[in-house]
Order: sequence, then C-alpha cells, then structure tokens
Amino acid sequence: MAEKQYNDLKKGDKISINDESYLIEKIEFSKPGKLGKSKCRIEAKNLKNNELKVIVRVSEDTVQTL
Repeated sequence: MAEKQYNDLKKGDKISINDESYLIEKIEFSKPGKLGKSKCRIEAKNLKNNELKVIVRVSEDTVQTL
C-alpha cells in the first residue's frame, strides 16, 4: 500500500482507514481560513457493507491507498 496526501486524492480512488476499505464517491476542498489550513471533505462508500461515510481532514495529512 502506498501513502498519498488527501489533496492528491480524486473520485474513484480507494483508501484504507482503520483497517476498512473505502471507495471515494465525492471529494471537496476548501480554502484555508484565517487561523487554519485547507480542509478536504470526502464522501466514501465502505467496500464491505456499502455504508456511506463522511471524512473531513486537513489536506496535507496522509492516508493509505489501495
């Protein structure tokens, strides 16, 4: 597995969070605010049970990709 930053992800990528596999359905990026960094909002579907999960992280953080 490789690691990518959240700002390098795109729709259709597969990621692993807490030993669960997710397929990215929708991804949005926000601009940095006064006191913070840019954020990334991801809507991802669990590949095992098809549950939809919303993930919000700082764009520079890393995640495991499949």
